[in-house]
Amino acid sequence: MRLTVLGMNGPFPAPEGATSGYLVQAGETFIQLDMGSGVLAALTGRTAPEELTALVLSHWHYDHACDVLPLLYRLEALGRRLTIYAPVDAGSPIRQAVLTSPAAELRDIVPGDRLELDGVTMTVYAAHHPVPAVMLRLTEGEAVLCYTGDTNTVPHLTAFAQGAGLLLADGLFPMALWAEGKPHLSAAQAAELARDAGARQVVITHLNPAIDPAALLAEARAIRPDAVLAKRWQVYEV
Repeated sequence: MRLTVLGMNGPFPAPEGATSGYLVQAGETFIQLDMGSGVLAALTGRTAPEELTALVLSHWHYDHACDVLPLLYRLEALGRRLTIYAPVDAGSPIRQAVLTSPAAELRDIVPGDRLELDGVTMTVYAAHHPVPAVMLRLTEGEAVLCYTGDTNTVPHLTAFAQGAGLLLADGLFPMALWAEGKPHLSAAQAAELARDAGARQVVITHLNPAIDPAALLAEARAIRPDAVLAKRWQVYEV
């Protein structure tokens, strides 16, 4: 299994950047995780979006889903249809657009779901975020990729990431800015999660352009010396 970072900023992109979007490849299976601003163009440079096995959204916030809207235009123009998996958020205008588009088949997901996507098993866990959101554990054979989406701490966080070959973890905050009521983990907490869960690799993502990445990395590496920050276009082997 291979992960390509198409966008890793949040809640807005850096110059020449993009918000959340990650392409997972397992053999001939291509699964897109989230589609924030700037991600559709990046995806199109890697594979035709209409050929995806599935698009999976961790939640419907704009920095994770806004490029779904131009994706619908592309699919409609080509007469193609794509399956989109996402949690139910009745207040999302993007979700409403998907529901009314002939180019999308929307499948609601809830924590506890276990789905088969052409050889990849996807297990859904609850996230802690201001809107309905999920964490995703993808397995193919012995390969395990865990993606937190956007979350703060939850009791099952370590169980979710247990034994991951690659943990892609929300780590937006330095510890000085983190609090229990905030919508994201800190970089240090992402590193602690990787340590406690025995993850082989940890990639910290959802990087806010207004927060110093060197400070985040220093806090993470004090706990996991091999921690890295997500880098656009980087390819990681799971």
